[in-house]
Amino acid sequence: MPVIFKPLLAILLLATACGCSDQKPASASTQAATDSPAARVDWKAMAAFWERSSALAGIDTGPADAEKRMLVYFDPNCPVCAQQWAVLRPYMDRVRIRWIPVAYQDASSVKRAAGLLSASDPVAALAVNEQAFDFATGKGGYLPEREPTESAIEQVKHNTRRAMKSGDLSGTPTLGFELIRDQRYYRMVGLLDAEAARVAVGDLGNTWDPWAKRGGWERN
Repeated sequence: MPVIFKPLLAILLLATACGCSDQKPASASTQAATDSPAARVDWKAMAAFWERSSALAGIDTGPADAEKRMLVYFDPNCPVCAQQWAVLRPYMDRVRIRWIPVAYQDASSVKRAAGLLSASDPVAALAVNEQAFDFATGKGGYLPEREPTESAIEQVKHNTRRAMKSGDLSGTPTLGFELIRDQRYYRMVGLLDAEAARVAVGDLGNTWDPWAKRGGWERN
Protein backbone atom coordinates (compact mmCIF):
# COMPACT_ATOMS: atom_id res chain seq x y z
CA MET A 1 0.00 0.00 0.00
CA PRO A 2 1.28 3.51 -0.70
CA VAL A 3 2.10 5.93 2.08
CA ILE A 4 -0.03 9.05 2.52
CA PHE A 5 2.76 11.50 1.79
CA LYS A 6 5.87 10.78 -0.30
CA PRO A 7 8.86 13.07 -0.82
CA LEU A 8 8.36 15.05 -4.00
CA LEU A 9 10.69 14.27 -6.87
CA ALA A 10 11.12 17.90 -7.94
CA ILE A 11 10.11 21.43 -7.05
CA LEU A 12 7.36 22.41 -9.46
CA LEU A 13 7.75 26.15 -9.27
CA LEU A 14 10.96 27.53 -10.79
CA ALA A 15 11.73 31.25 -11.04
CA THR A 16 12.51 32.60 -14.48
CA ALA A 17 15.89 34.33 -14.53
CA CYS A 18 15.74 38.09 -15.05
CA GLY A 19 18.72 40.39 -14.80
CA CYS A 20 16.58 43.43 -13.92
CA SER A 21 14.67 41.79 -11.07
CA ASP A 22 14.84 43.38 -7.60
CA GLN A 23 13.89 40.08 -5.95
CA LYS A 24 16.66 38.60 -3.82
CA PRO A 25 17.44 34.90 -4.21
CA ALA A 26 16.26 32.68 -1.37
CA SER A 27 18.85 31.71 1.18
CA ALA A 28 19.94 28.08 1.32
CA SER A 29 18.13 27.55 4.63
CA THR A 30 14.91 29.13 3.33
CA GLN A 31 15.03 27.08 0.14
CA ALA A 32 15.64 23.87 2.11
CA ALA A 33 12.64 24.56 4.35
CA THR A 34 10.44 25.22 1.30
CA ASP A 35 11.66 22.11 -0.50
CA SER A 36 11.07 19.78 2.44
CA PRO A 37 8.06 17.45 2.03
CA ALA A 38 7.12 18.45 5.58
CA ALA A 39 6.12 21.86 4.22
CA ARG A 40 3.40 20.16 2.18
CA VAL A 41 1.81 18.17 5.01
CA ASP A 42 -1.44 19.40 6.54
CA TRP A 43 -0.27 19.15 10.15
CA LYS A 44 -3.62 20.27 11.56
CA ALA A 45 -5.27 17.36 9.75
CA MET A 46 -2.62 15.02 11.16
CA ALA A 47 -3.36 16.24 14.71
CA ALA A 48 -7.09 15.74 14.13
CA PHE A 49 -6.40 12.21 12.87
CA TRP A 50 -4.49 11.40 16.07
CA GLU A 51 -7.19 12.87 18.32
CA ARG A 52 -10.01 10.95 16.62
CA SER A 53 -8.05 7.72 16.51
CA SER A 54 -6.97 7.89 20.15
CA ALA A 55 -10.62 8.07 21.19
CA LEU A 56 -11.44 4.71 19.58
CA ALA A 57 -11.44 1.36 21.38
CA GLY A 58 -8.08 -0.37 21.16
CA ILE A 59 -5.47 -2.56 22.81
CA ASP A 60 -2.47 -0.83 24.35
CA THR A 61 0.97 -2.41 24.36
CA GLY A 62 4.11 -0.98 25.94
CA PRO A 63 4.64 1.16 29.06
CA ALA A 64 1.81 3.54 29.92
CA ASP A 65 4.34 6.26 30.73
CA ALA A 66 6.47 5.75 27.60
CA GLU A 67 7.79 8.92 26.00
CA LYS A 68 7.30 7.43 22.53
CA ARG A 69 3.79 6.78 21.23
CA MET A 70 2.25 5.26 18.11
CA LEU A 71 -1.06 3.84 16.97
CA VAL A 72 -1.89 1.16 14.41
CA TYR A 73 -5.20 0.41 12.70
CA PHE A 74 -5.32 -3.31 11.94
CA ASP A 75 -7.71 -6.00 10.77
CA PRO A 76 -7.09 -9.31 12.61
CA ASN A 77 -7.21 -11.13 9.28
CA CYS A 78 -4.80 -8.77 7.52
CA PRO A 79 -1.50 -10.49 6.63
CA VAL A 80 0.40 -7.22 6.26
CA CYS A 81 -0.76 -6.24 9.76
CA ALA A 82 0.77 -9.45 11.07
CA GLN A 83 4.02 -8.47 9.38
CA GLN A 84 3.78 -5.02 10.94
CA TRP A 85 3.35 -6.58 14.37
CA ALA A 86 6.54 -8.57 13.87
CA VAL A 87 8.44 -5.44 12.80
CA LEU A 88 7.27 -3.43 15.82
CA ARG A 89 7.53 -6.21 18.38
CA PRO A 90 11.17 -5.45 19.36
CA TYR A 91 10.13 -1.91 20.37
CA MET A 92 7.09 -2.76 22.48
CA ASP A 93 9.08 -2.54 25.71
CA ARG A 94 9.66 1.19 25.17
CA VAL A 95 6.96 2.44 22.79
CA ARG A 96 3.31 2.82 23.75
CA ILE A 97 1.28 1.52 20.82
CA ARG A 98 -2.50 1.57 20.57
CA TRP A 99 -3.70 -1.20 18.28
CA ILE A 100 -7.13 -0.23 16.92
CA PRO A 101 -9.10 -3.17 15.50
CA VAL A 102 -11.26 -2.66 12.43
CA ALA A 103 -13.10 -5.21 10.29
CA TYR A 104 -13.31 -5.22 6.52
CA GLN A 105 -10.96 -8.00 5.39
CA ASP A 106 -13.63 -10.72 5.44
CA ALA A 107 -16.79 -11.84 7.23
CA SER A 108 -14.94 -13.31 10.21
CA SER A 109 -13.01 -10.13 10.96
CA VAL A 110 -15.70 -8.55 13.15
CA LYS A 111 -15.98 -11.45 15.58
CA ARG A 112 -12.24 -12.05 15.70
CA ALA A 113 -11.55 -8.36 16.37
CA ALA A 114 -14.30 -8.23 18.98
CA GLY A 115 -12.89 -11.38 20.55
CA LEU A 116 -9.55 -9.62 20.99
CA LEU A 117 -11.20 -6.65 22.69
CA SER A 118 -13.29 -8.81 25.03
CA ALA A 119 -10.56 -11.35 25.87
CA SER A 120 -9.56 -11.73 29.51
CA ASP A 121 -6.06 -10.60 28.45
CA PRO A 122 -6.37 -8.53 25.24
CA VAL A 123 -2.62 -7.97 24.92
CA ALA A 124 -1.88 -11.70 25.07
CA ALA A 125 -4.76 -12.44 22.67
CA LEU A 126 -3.41 -9.89 20.20
CA ALA A 127 0.05 -11.44 20.38
CA VAL A 128 -1.39 -14.90 19.65
CA ASN A 129 -3.40 -13.55 16.73
CA GLU A 130 -0.41 -11.96 15.04
CA GLN A 131 2.31 -14.48 15.90
CA ALA A 132 0.18 -17.47 14.90
CA PHE A 133 -1.23 -15.80 11.78
CA ASP A 134 -2.01 -18.32 9.03
CA PHE A 135 -0.70 -16.73 5.85
CA ALA A 136 -1.98 -19.62 3.76
CA THR A 137 -5.60 -18.96 4.69
CA GLY A 138 -5.32 -15.26 5.55
CA LYS A 139 -6.71 -15.77 9.04
CA GLY A 140 -5.54 -14.49 12.39
CA GLY A 141 -4.28 -17.08 14.85
CA TYR A 142 -6.53 -16.16 17.76
CA LEU A 143 -9.63 -18.27 18.41
CA PRO A 144 -11.94 -16.38 20.80
CA GLU A 145 -12.18 -18.12 24.17
CA ARG A 146 -15.87 -17.30 24.23
CA GLU A 147 -18.48 -15.60 22.09
CA PRO A 148 -17.52 -11.90 21.95
CA THR A 149 -19.81 -9.50 23.73
CA GLU A 150 -22.26 -7.37 21.78
CA SER A 151 -20.52 -4.34 23.23
CA ALA A 152 -17.17 -5.42 21.76
CA ILE A 153 -18.77 -6.17 18.38
CA GLU A 154 -20.30 -2.70 18.34
CA GLN A 155 -16.95 -1.14 19.27
CA VAL A 156 -15.27 -2.79 16.28
CA LYS A 157 -18.08 -1.71 13.96
CA HIS A 158 -17.89 1.82 15.35
CA ASN A 159 -14.11 1.92 14.88
CA THR A 160 -14.50 0.87 11.26
CA ARG A 161 -17.36 3.23 10.43
CA ARG A 162 -15.82 6.22 12.15
CA ALA A 163 -12.36 5.77 10.70
CA MET A 164 -13.58 5.21 7.15
CA LYS A 165 -16.11 8.04 7.24
CA SER A 166 -13.52 10.52 8.51
CA GLY A 167 -10.96 9.41 5.93
CA ASP A 168 -8.57 8.22 8.62
CA LEU A 169 -8.62 4.68 7.25
CA SER A 170 -8.09 3.69 3.62
CA GLY A 171 -6.30 0.40 4.23
CA THR A 172 -4.45 -1.60 6.83
CA PRO A 173 -2.14 -1.20 8.46
CA THR A 174 -2.54 2.54 8.96
CA LEU A 175 0.02 3.96 11.39
CA GLY A 176 0.07 7.13 13.46
CA PHE A 177 3.19 8.63 15.01
CA GLU A 178 3.58 11.22 17.74
CA LEU A 179 6.53 13.26 16.50
CA ILE A 180 6.48 15.88 19.26
CA ARG A 181 4.55 15.20 22.46
CA ASP A 182 1.07 16.74 22.30
CA GLN A 183 2.06 18.89 19.32
CA ARG A 184 2.87 17.12 16.06
CA TYR A 185 1.64 13.88 14.52
CA TYR A 186 2.03 11.98 11.27
CA ARG A 187 0.10 9.25 9.45
CA MET A 188 1.07 6.69 6.84
CA VAL A 189 -0.63 3.70 5.22
CA GLY A 190 1.12 0.43 4.51
CA LEU A 191 3.94 -1.61 5.97
CA LEU A 192 6.69 0.24 7.82
CA ASP A 193 9.70 -1.97 7.13
CA ALA A 194 12.35 -2.88 9.69
CA GLU A 195 14.89 -0.19 8.76
CA ALA A 196 12.25 2.54 8.51
CA ALA A 197 10.83 1.42 11.87
CA ARG A 198 14.26 1.71 13.47
CA VAL A 199 14.55 5.31 12.27
CA ALA A 200 10.95 6.15 13.15
CA VAL A 201 11.17 4.81 16.70
CA GLY A 202 14.35 6.77 17.23
CA ASP A 203 12.60 9.93 16.07
CA LEU A 204 9.36 9.54 18.03
CA GLY A 205 8.91 12.46 20.40
CA ASN A 206 12.03 14.17 19.04
CA THR A 207 11.42 15.43 15.51
CA TRP A 208 9.30 17.99 13.69
CA ASP A 209 10.19 16.50 10.32
CA PRO A 210 10.07 12.74 9.51
CA TRP A 211 12.08 13.45 6.34
CA ALA A 212 14.96 15.09 8.19
CA LYS A 213 17.13 11.97 8.00
CA ARG A 214 18.11 10.82 4.52
CA GLY A 215 16.57 7.48 3.62
CA GLY A 216 14.37 7.53 6.71
CA TRP A 217 10.69 6.77 7.07
CA GLU A 218 9.55 7.07 3.47
CA ARG A 219 11.73 4.36 1.91
CA ASN A 220 8.79 2.00 1.31
